[in-house]
Order: sequence, then structure tokens, then C-alpha cells
Amino acid sequence: MAKYKDIKAVCFLASTYSMLLYLLVYGKEQFESTFFFVSDAISEEVQKKMKYKKCLSYLKMIRKPYLMRVLYRFGLYCTSYFRWPFLKKLPIYGGDHLWFTPALLRKRTMVVLEDGLANYDINEITRTTNLHPKWLYKLLYGPIMGEGEYGYPRQSKKVVMTGIDEIPQCVKNKATVIDLNKMWNQSEAQEYIKYLFDFDNEDISMLKGKKVIILTQPYNQDVGDDVMINIYGDIIAKYQPEDVLLKTHPRDSIDYTKVFPNITVYSRKLPAELFALVGIHFDDVYTIDSTAIYSFPKDSRLHYLGLECHPRLEEQYGKSTIKGPSSN
Repeated sequence: MAKYKDIKAVCFLASTYSMLLYLLVYGKEQFESTFFFVSDAISEEVQKKMKYKKCLSYLKMIRKPYLMRVLYRFGLYCTSYFRWPFLKKLPIYGGDHLWFTPALLRKRTMVVLEDGLANYDINEITRTTNLHPKWLYKLLYGPIMGEGEYGYPRQSKKVVMTGIDEIPQCVKNKATVIDLNKMWNQSEAQEYIKYLFDFDNEDISMLKGKKVIILTQPYNQDVGDDVMINIYGDIIAKYQPEDVLLKTHPRDSIDYTKVFPNITVYSRKLPAELFALVGIHFDDVYTIDSTAIYSFPKDSRLHYLGLECHPRLEEQYGKSTIKGPSSN
């Protein structure tokens, strides 16, 4: 179709972190000629700056009754090539674990972009291999269903990773390891990246005035708001309120401005890795298990709490399988 003639690639995105990797590895020119299939974690403001995109909302899909969800995903699978014929031929990048990937990828191959610590967790990588009956999942949703995720499936021919932890043996032969800081320093798209995420000098100046950053995560969806508020509240109580910045996860639904009115809450949907890349230093960095903590230099005190930091988290998800970064 004529309206798609300038598209050179396809990318499946559900995190700003993967979006950052795509831009740094493949450049601004390819980014601007890519058709993006995105989910809710990519803000509407960022989506408006994408020339070609389609939002396939996970939140809207998951709120449907179970049978409607099945029919919706089956319908997407059956019609994807008709609606977006370029899916048949153009190179595909992004996440192989996203809810819409099986329907859009069909029998093709793709290059997987690291999405976080799940790429290094063998339990996450192989989780969907336990789906039964596998043939039915494939029939309804797409051939890649039940074949694992995060680079494990045969259809995932390559995985772009940053090497933040030990790469599992089962994806090692597919992994291309990049140095995020080196890629940033060599990139000609630094200003473009800041423009995409509305990350301006005023924000940078404000952030440089903070000493402590807390990187939140959306675990409240399973364990409740009170658990997360208690965890973060205990951290905040150790410091002067004016020194603390709470950076919310894109899918975190808690209104922290009402809970912690005396600290700065930063809710812009951008990858926290950008903070370290532009040279912002924090004395202390806290997270339960956010990938972003790996981007901060070792001269910061890195507090990787793990799922063991609260009994409700451990009860819900089990013990952390990744130890987290060390700091001096």
C-alpha cells in the first residue's frame, strides 16, 4: 500500500528501555522509518512523535472477559497480514514476549531487544514452554506461543543485550552484547532521544539537585498499594525530603504525590537509564529489582533490595533469582 512505502522496519515495543536500545543500536534514520507496535508503557506524547505506529493496549485487552480476550487475540492473528501487509517482508525487532507478538510475527523471525532483567532469568525465559495444550495456544495466538520468550524461541534469531548479568547458556549463541555508555557517547541522536522523551535541561537541572533516587515498580498490581508504599516510605524516612526523588515506573498506578507530598515525584515515561547517560549522579540508588539500577556508576551506593524485601512480594513471586549489582 502507498501509505506504507517509506517503512523500512517493524518494531514491537512495550518499554522505553527497549526503545532507547533500538535508537542507540540502529540509529535515528532507521527509527524514523520504522512502524512501531506499542503498548501502554509508551506515553501518548512519545507516540505522537512516531511517524508510523499502532497502539495495542495491554490494559484494554486484559480488562476484557476471558473469552473476549481469546477471541480478540485470535482475530488479531487472523487479520494482521491483511491490516499491515508489510509484516510479511520487513525486518522485525523488539520484544518476543509481548502479548501481541505471536499474532504479528506469525512464522517469521525477529531480532529481540533486551527488555530488562527478565532476559537473564532462566525461569522467565522458559516460562511459556509449560503451556498446555501447546498446539491450541499456537492455533489461537500464533506459532511462537509456548516456545519460550526473551530470545529463547527458534524464531528469535538474535538478541541485543547489555550484559548486565550473566547471559543464560540457552541464548548465549544468539546474544550480541553492547556497551550502553559507549553507544550513547558515540550516538549522533542524543538530542533527538531527549526530544522524544521530553527530557529537557530544566529536568536535568532539577535531577542534579537530588541525592537519593528510588526507582519504583508496578508490583502493586499483585500485592496491593500498601505494600509498595510501606517499602518506599521506609526508605524515604532515612533522608531529608528535599534530597529524595521517586522515579515512577511507566506502569505504576500509585499516585505518590498524595502519599509522599514532601518529596519530588518524577512520573515522565522515560527510561531511568537516561539519568546516568547524561551524567546525573545520585549518592544512593534504590530499587526492588529494576534494570535501571545497573546503569548507575559504582561510586553511587546501589541498594538492590530484591523480592525478599517484603514477605508479600516473596510470597507472590518467590525469591529473587538475580543478586543485583554490587557497589563500593
